[in-house]
Amino acid sequence: MQPDQAEKSKIHEYRFLIFLISLFGIILIPPYFTDMAIVSYLWRAIFSAVLIFALLSVVGTRKNLILTGLLLVPTFVTTWLSEFTEETIFVYLNNVTTIIYLLVVVFFLIRFVFSARLVTANVIYASMCLYLLLALIWAAIYGNLHLFYDGAFHFSIPAQEAMANDADNHMRIFSYFSIVTLSTLGYGDITPVNSVAQAWVSIEAIFGQFYIAIAMARLVSLYTVQKR
Repeated sequence: MQPDQAEKSKIHEYRFLIFLISLFGIILIPPYFTDMAIVSYLWRAIFSAVLIFALLSVVGTRKNLILTGLLLVPTFVTTWLSEFTEETIFVYLNNVTTIIYLLVVVFFLIRFVFSARLVTANVIYASMCLYLLLALIWAAIYGNLHLFYDGAFHFSIPAQEAMANDADNHMRIFSYFSIVTLSTLGYGDITPVNSVAQAWVSIEAIFGQFYIAIAMARLVSLYTVQKR
């Protein structure tokens, strides 16, 4: 095998691990820079890396890769366009393109995880990426609900409300709320007060439970069969 081919093979082998690290990065890194002016740029830079690694994680035919790549372009553009304009329409558009793009990536990850016949490290990493991607999709949904329905969410902490009302930072606070909801942890610092928002929060909580019950149970059963 040629050196460049070996390098590509190694990247392909660890694509889900790299993707997972980038997803954890978008959660863990920006909070350390909250009081700095660059936090918005930093979040978008890491989010852009997540979008790119999401594309690299897509498995299947070249046609699937091209389709996902075409959807990446508007998502990437609107992510940075919303940074340099205060027009609400671009924030809406960014959330919509993010939802569509990540839904396509989720489709390929679901197909990969649920078609696996052996429990490998890649399958486990892919299942973890899938879980976090669901949280990001719902975060974008909550962002648009907050923009469309005035007062859709109640914030018990003023700093959280300020972030939610800031177009540059609202995805960060709703990512936190989405993860808390998906895991059914529910701290109560952010609560949906609009009926539409309550419906979407309920669906996410159900998805979180179903995911653990179905996806994780399947991986455990496959692992048990392997051992036998």
